[in-house]
Amino acid sequence: MPLELSILEKLEIAHRLVAEVLGRAPHLYDCRLDQALLVLELSIKRAHRSPHMRMRLPPDRREETFLF
Repeated sequence: MPLELSILEKLEIAHRLVAEVLGRAPHLYDCRLDQALLVLELSIKRAHRSPHMRMRLPPDRREETFLF
């Protein structure tokens, strides 16, 4: 069963998509996509600081990480 993406992972995907579009169509920098890129960057930085927005291990795998 695939894991659901974390908020941070979704933000990073959105950032890559917007950056790719702007890279292929630089004339779009005059529209709101360039602002979206900045907002996504700031959101990613905030998500890095917030533990509940980062990726979590699935419940059955958490115990395996503590085994030595």
